[in-house]
Amino acid sequence: MGVLKELHRKGIGRELFKSAREAAAKQGYSFIQVKTVQMGKYKEYDRTNKFYLSLGFKEFEVFPTLWDEWNPCQVYVMSIG
Repeated sequence: MGVLKELHRKGIGRELFKSAREAAAKQGYSFIQVKTVQMGKYKEYDRTNKFYLSLGFKEFEVFPTLWDEWNPCQVYVMSIG
């Protein structure tokens, strides 16, 4: 899921995440994860990384070539239990 760039910084992403987290918790999941391009590769993805960190996600692992060598995959996780 994502939010159109022109709608960033309006609280929409936080509300979407809040709803997704609540739905996952109701279904009995203990963790939630997100994937994005690793911090430091592209300015626009650095903003995405900072957003996930602000929600409380923790860095879990980087897969350097999951997508391709120019887009290392950063995995973040969060406990929802």
